[in-house]
Amino acid sequence: MKIDTYSTYQINMPKTEAVGNVQPVKRGAIAPVENSKLDPKANMDSLKSIYSEKQLKRLGIIECETCANRTYVDGSDDPGVSFKSPGKIDPKVSASVVMSHELEHVSNEQAAATAEGREVISQSVSLHTSICPECGVSYVAGGKTRTVTEGKSEYGGSDELLKGVKIDKRL
Repeated sequence: MKIDTYSTYQINMPKTEAVGNVQPVKRGAIAPVENSKLDPKANMDSLKSIYSEKQLKRLGIIECETCANRTYVDGSDDPGVSFKSPGKIDPKVSASVVMSHELEHVSNEQAAATAEGREVISQSVSLHTSICPECGVSYVAGGKTRTVTEGKSEYGGSDELLKGVKIDKRL
């Protein structure tokens, strides 16, 4: 089924009236449109009559001041990571940016454990989400990295399993 782009009628579509002084235009051509309904302020007024301000902010039509002014800063004592000075992150990409920041902590902790002769037992990263009170958009508000290390034992096993071996070695 083909839709005729030059006709004012469409299949299963009601007839629409022409707006202003509009002439049929060939594909790829530009035609001037003189119409006050295309004024952005007039469109914004009509959108505000349909949607609430919070919905318009959620859709990105109106800028949310809270989201625009939100800054992230690292509160840890790890000097080799990003966001030591406050920085802004778009809520749409906050999850990936915060996760990459936390993975910097993971790699730094692994390097520190290796340098100290310790082994990493477990590492975990958790991301914390929140919802903007002004626009209702969900975003990642921060993260936390947890690392558990232990001194490397002489035999490569846990101390609990090797208590008898260590006693026998002293004799």
